[in-house]
This record gives sequence, structure tokens and C-alpha cells, in this order.
Amino acid sequence: MHNFPLVDLMIVGAQKSFTTSLKTYLGEHPSIVTHPQQEMAFYIDDKEYKKGYKNALTHYFRGIEEANGKKIVAKSAILYTSEIGIKRLYEQNPNCKLVLSLRNPIDRAYSAYLMEYNFDDVHFSFDEIKSIATKADTGYFPFNLFVDAGNYAKHLKMIYKYFPKDQVKIVLCEEIKEDPLKICREIFHWLEVDDTFTPEIKVYNPTVKRVSRLYARFVITVLKRTPSIRKIARVILPTYYNYKVGNIIRNMNKTHHKYAPMDAATREYLVNYYRDSNKELEEITGKNVTSIWNK
Repeated sequence: MHNFPLVDLMIVGAQKSFTTSLKTYLGEHPSIVTHPQQEMAFYIDDKEYKKGYKNALTHYFRGIEEANGKKIVAKSAILYTSEIGIKRLYEQNPNCKLVLSLRNPIDRAYSAYLMEYNFDDVHFSFDEIKSIATKADTGYFPFNLFVDAGNYAKHLKMIYKYFPKDQVKIVLCEEIKEDPLKICREIFHWLEVDDTFTPEIKVYNPTVKRVSRLYARFVITVLKRTPSIRKIARVILPTYYNYKVGNIIRNMNKTHHKYAPMDAATREYLVNYYRDSNKELEEITGKNVTSIWNK
């Protein structure tokens, strides 16, 4: 496994917290290589993990053998919630640096819900999040993805069981919005590459309204539930390009319109739900989040 270059920096989350944008900015650096796919699922996907790290490298990083000492940056936006994934990363590379980008957990939850809604993977109103949170069923993916993923203090403490604090950089979305170039250059310096490089700054992978639920269901059928189509695609196209076709198909169902804000009562419930977790996160990181998130 260690005959192959290891990931130097992993963006471990949080989902819907500018992680795609951050990966893209960093990947523009001439001394950094990253994967074109939005996620590197190797550490959390049991099937991929069993195939081995070499297989993952060739799947995600085209021409990695010719990287010539470049820093490898990867992203797995829900890795921060998976202890088995964090443990696998640590066991393979205890020197890996981690970036955790954090967004107001309420806004993150709503954005994650809308993304799954666009894919037709959820069929309930976001207002039902209150009953989902109350049940706290860790076997129910909406609780884990929309609610518990925002309990950042809990997940950060798990990460610190494996990686020391000086290898984990915590960034708030507010900091990225205010000065994305500053954040990028801090990470460039941390990775010991030229920190004067200026990437192109724009937002990638925003959550917007879908055109049609019928089309969304068609996309799921084509990309996820029809093995014969996936097999044909793998024959026609190298795995490196499969993601591009999927993105083209998905993006055809996107509009330029945003969804309406969540119901005020739902937001008030979530403010109270995350209050203690936000306070603990502030105590752990020194980041002033309670004043901007608890409202």
C-alpha cells in the first residue's frame, strides 16, 4: 500500500459547506493534484476499500504515477461523521492533514435535504425534521445526514481520538465567504507549496431548484438502479470520465432558482437543538460560532 503516494490533505467535511469549492480552489495549484470527482469515497465505502488503495488511486487520480512529488488533496464530505473511515485514513496515513469546513448546522441540514430532494431520494417535508431529530434513530439515514451531521463537536472529538489537533484545520464557511483567498493561502502554506498562488474564486455545486421530479427519478434509474447501463458505460468510457457523464445528466435538471427559506418554526426548533453542540464546538475550537449560528 505504501509503495504508492498517500493523500497529503483530506477535506473531511462537512457536506454542503463549500467543500467542493475548496477542493477545486486547492486543485488549481500547480503543485497540487486532486480528483475531478466530487468525492473520494474510498475510506467510507466498504466495497472500494476492499479493492485496495492502488485501485482507488487509479480510479480517482488519473496519471497519479507521474505526479512527480505533487501534494495530493482529496475530499470526502461525510468522512468526518464516520469513525471507521477516519480510523482507516489514520491507519494508512497518520501524518495526513485534515480540513473540516463547518457551516451553520441549520443551513447545512436544509441544503443537504434539498440536494437529496432534487435527487428524489427523500419524500417528506423538511418540517418533519423535528420528529426525525426527536427520535434520534441512528439507523435512519435522514437523521444521520440531516440532523446528526450538524453535531460538529461530537464528530470533532471523534477525529481527535486519531489525529492530533495540529493536523486538523477548522474553517468556518463565514471565513471562506469573507476571504477565500486567505483560507487557500493558509492551506497552501500548511502544505508547504507556494502560498502566493491565486486560484480562480467562484462557487461550485450550489443547491438550486430542480426542473422536474420525473427527470430526477429517471436520473436515479439510469445512474444508480440499472446495472446493465452502468456496465455499458464502463466499457465505453474509462472510469475517470464516468463522473462527467453523470454530472451532465444531473445538471440538465437544475434551474437558476433557489428554494424558499425554511419555515420559521422549524428554524427556531433547530436553533435550540444545536445550541449546546455549538457551545461545545466553540469551547473546543475557539471559533466564535454561537453568536452567528444560534439565531
